[in-house]
Amino acid sequence: MKLVLYPNGDNSRNGDGYISLYLVMADTTGFPPGWEINAIFKLFVHDQLQDKYLTIGDGRLKRFSAIKNKWGFPQMLSLSIFNNASNGYLIGDSCVFGVEVFVIKNEGKVEHFSMIKDPSDGAFTWEVQKFSELTAEFYYSPVYLAGRHQWKLKLFPNGNTKQRGKHLSLYLGLDDHTKFHAGWKLFVEFTLRIRDQVRSDHHEKTSEFTSFSYY
Repeated sequence: MKLVLYPNGDNSRNGDGYISLYLVMADTTGFPPGWEINAIFKLFVHDQLQDKYLTIGDGRLKRFSAIKNKWGFPQMLSLSIFNNASNGYLIGDSCVFGVEVFVIKNEGKVEHFSMIKDPSDGAFTWEVQKFSELTAEFYYSPVYLAGRHQWKLKLFPNGNTKQRGKHLSLYLGLDDHTKFHAGWKLFVEFTLRIRDQVRSDHHEKTSEFTSFSYY
């Protein structure tokens, strides 16, 4: 696969005044007739001032084929925003684009793919009592249901591995993974949050499209 950039916009798809960026199958020679590749992807533009990425993607499965081998966004980012150096995307006449691709493999088996966006039952709160008295290496939260799956949190009060004695470590775990077939995968975007009970200045970390699997 390769990225195709229209620096002045793809006019054929109403991209005038925007940066247009697409993901394209680069070489399909040797592919069997009727080939198809299913993938989920996200495109990135690097903010060089803050060292972070603007992420563009709808999280939906895209089907690449001989009929349609290009997917992307004709209006990815307006040129007025991109060309403004204070936004960090174009610095010293250079810019950085990227892509993250998840390919859904087809091995001749019937596969099912579905996307649950912002499930209504996605929030869970775990109140840990008497934290100063926790002596074990780690603790599990009660199991809870979100997005039709069972989850639990794993807490290391004194940190895990290299972070031991330096940081508190917190993980999200899938509790019901063994009921699915081998090769099964689940891609999840989630946020772990530690609440500030005084100022409501909560500390949080977001993980984008983490893969949970069972083999």
